[in-house]
Amino acid sequence: MSVTPQLGVQVFDAHPDAHWLLDDRGVLKHANRAALRLMGNLAKVPAGEKISNLVVDEATRCEDLIRQGLRSTVSTPARLRLRTGDTGEVSCRCDIALLSPAASGVPALLWCRLVEQGLGRNQFAVLNQQIQALKLEVVRRQGAEADMRRQSEWLETVLLGIAEGVIATDVNGFVLFMNPVACELTGWPRDLALGQPISEVVQLVSLGSPGAKACGALAVPLSDRHLDGKRLQLVGKGGKVSVVQVSTSALTSESGASRGTVFVLRLVESELKAEREQLALEHQLRESQKMEALGTMAGGIAHDFNNIVAAILGNVELALEDTAPDSDSRVSLIEIRKSGRRARDLVQQILTFSRRQDNTRAPVAVEALLQETQQMLRTALPPEGELVIQAEGRLPAVWGNATQIEQVFLNLTGNAAQALQGRALGKVWVHASRFEGAPLPCDPDEIEVIPMDAPWPDVSLCIRVSDNGVGMAPTTLARIFEPFFTTKPVGSGTGLGLAVVHGILREHNAALRVKSTLGQGTVFSVWLPAMDDSASLSAAVQAAQVDAAPIKAKGAGASRILYVDDDEAMAFLVQRFLDRNGYRVTTCSSPEDALHVLRSDDSVFTLCITDYNMPGMSGLTLAREIKSLRPALSVAIASGYISDELREMAPQSGVRELIYKPNTVEELCRSIERLVERDAAGEANGRCQ
Repeated sequence: MSVTPQLGVQVFDAHPDAHWLLDDRGVLKHANRAALRLMGNLAKVPAGEKISNLVVDEATRCEDLIRQGLRSTVSTPARLRLRTGDTGEVSCRCDIALLSPAASGVPALLWCRLVEQGLGRNQFAVLNQQIQALKLEVVRRQGAEADMRRQSEWLETVLLGIAEGVIATDVNGFVLFMNPVACELTGWPRDLALGQPISEVVQLVSLGSPGAKACGALAVPLSDRHLDGKRLQLVGKGGKVSVVQVSTSALTSESGASRGTVFVLRLVESELKAEREQLALEHQLRESQKMEALGTMAGGIAHDFNNIVAAILGNVELALEDTAPDSDSRVSLIEIRKSGRRARDLVQQILTFSRRQDNTRAPVAVEALLQETQQMLRTALPPEGELVIQAEGRLPAVWGNATQIEQVFLNLTGNAAQALQGRALGKVWVHASRFEGAPLPCDPDEIEVIPMDAPWPDVSLCIRVSDNGVGMAPTTLARIFEPFFTTKPVGSGTGLGLAVVHGILREHNAALRVKSTLGQGTVFSVWLPAMDDSASLSAAVQAAQVDAAPIKAKGAGASRILYVDDDEAMAFLVQRFLDRNGYRVTTCSSPEDALHVLRSDDSVFTLCITDYNMPGMSGLTLAREIKSLRPALSVAIASGYISDELREMAPQSGVRELIYKPNTVEELCRSIERLVERDAAGEANGRCQ
């Protein structure tokens, strides 16, 4: 029966006051001898008896006594009437306290002291006993009130300093407490809010529905948790709107009855901003991956696609040589050549952003470039749109990459065409002019996207692309050059066009401004530093000769060329082209065939031109094998996709020249002549020494 050590039991039993040991189920675990005497029936108190069977009071009174004892290790008073026989009873004061809390399946243990009321030999003794009991009760209550006051002050300090808004209401929904954060969020001063209905103080509306209240917000039973964790808009007293996450908690009494509700309002605008930024970053990552996949795909198709384009351009050149200057078919062949050159530049345009293609610079005649791309610019417009291209006087040449400058025209014109959105009188203007001196400061409604570097050249080329389309709001205008930002529907744009324009113009040391008005249109203004007049004239002459007869190399009959390409059409074209220009050509369809020729043929080859991307062995590997067989033989690699890695590794493999494949027909003879002359000069220097 005992749950304490033997010595403790002896002391407990010898104590003059009556004591019980109970568990949290109200089961009597031990009673000392004084308690048994007080109960008047020592022999009939078995172990494990519920105290509700030992008292006259109702069972609920015993349950209340147990709950009272579980709350504190400091004893608190209560009243019980003990049975002293079959019909007898005795009134007792009970001081009860928690002795040990429940742990590991063992119930909590409570201590209870029983003091009989009405004892004493006379009235004075009884009164004195009651006075002493009252004193003890007063001291206990004063201590409990002091503890409650300290706890209340501490709790209020915590609630006043907490970062969330806290509002407490009574059972009828009237505000009893508000901390400063709640006052700031709702716009209600604390003095005015206290006593007001919570539905007046806290106005919640659903996200995405600014004008409608959240369904049933705060007008539901207090036990309902439908608001917990929800993000809603909180409309303050002054109209200020905040996004908060709402949590609710019911206030209950000791008996479990409802006493009110506590609402916690946590500001989540920073979280929403972070979530939006994360979503934007994830979107940019997906777009980056998409562009990386596009670059990989473009690099993969460049070999086959450029072989086809090179074959078209090469055969056109050969056909032009065989056609009389006054032949009607010559015009058609020249148009085919123009289209082929545009196809040649297509892959280059795709790779500009994703793969950072070659940025070779040369004098560019913009007027001729505009004329050449005019048809492509017109195709970007809707059928009812109108394109007006104006070039004032003789335009200066610029030092740059013609393909990239052409892409600037195409992207700006394409965006202008999109802005027309089917307007009946939609129009796009492309205006180019010579500009002397530095541009004037920006207009108030104009944004300087790329400022001009000082010192600005005396002469520049000014290009304005404008439209009378829908225009843009200031918030949209401020973001149009961000990568992946687009106002077009999903699937209609990548948001890279203007980002590419920005990158190209910055690399060309250009200046860029833009202004736009909703409903009136947009104007992009570009200034490109110009070359001097003599260079401009030279560029104009070069541009005028673009459509002239193809350039022929000064090939000597003694020069023998080894050409390696797994594309039979390309190999056949190159052989015809080089034969016609006076070279002796041996073609091979695989690297293994080329190495076999070099091992078995004692002829002296002047130059080897090999494709880069071939099955079984790349052009770089073949170049290294050739150098081990014939160290003096010059090797050039032709490829439709010349990457930075290829540029870096080519010299290490002994490669003398890299030729971009779509330009092969036009540049092959120049490259051959350059390499042949270089080798001849090297041999002459060797003989002189």
